[in-house]
Amino acid sequence: MSYGSPEEDPTAVLVAHWNESERRLYPVATTNPDAYQSVVRLVRAVADALAGVGDLETLAERWERRSELVDEAVRVTGDMAGYRLGEAEIAGAGFAIRRREVLAEQAERRRRERIAAAREAGEAWAVVHTQGDLDSGLVDPYQCIELHLATGLAVVSTVEPDPSTMTPSYVVMAAALGDEHGRTADLDAASFGDTETADRWLFEENRLAMRSRIEAAGA
Repeated sequence: MSYGSPEEDPTAVLVAHWNESERRLYPVATTNPDAYQSVVRLVRAVADALAGVGDLETLAERWERRSELVDEAVRVTGDMAGYRLGEAEIAGAGFAIRRREVLAEQAERRRRERIAAAREAGEAWAVVHTQGDLDSGLVDPYQCIELHLATGLAVVSTVEPDPSTMTPSYVVMAAALGDEHGRTADLDAASFGDTETADRWLFEENRLAMRSRIEAAGA
């Protein structure tokens, strides 16, 4: 499942706390390296204990059992030094890590599903990622990733702020994304160069031109 807005994300209320837990724990590295190593092991143990959680709904529910997870992490690692820095922070940091992993796993599943659907339909390209609104400028920045199935190269089209004017800049580039098996043709993505324009309509022309160049190179 994908989560298109904070209202659809069952961890939306919790994630700010989880991220803040990470920020509070990790500066310990500069003052107490031994305790920091202990914290890292404990946080990783909490995240590993959540490895079977494959969706954000279940992850939010597991937060009710955070004390048990931290106690088990201490038992497994024996790291009492890190535990003294705070049970809540250790739990929050572990949940923050697992949340990022869940989102990455879901994104990878969607990518594979879209590639499979494109292959089944006999398409040469698969749109494996989209976000934002192209017509919103910088309010909801747009990004689209289109994968060329034959080469594993992708066209990445993004709207970014121009650092000098802070107006929308429309960028098109090639990237070696790899197919569903991670395979990429022996082509240098960097050799295709990037195109950047302030013209919303030229952006579409640049995208199509980059697709044509990749197709020609892979022929």
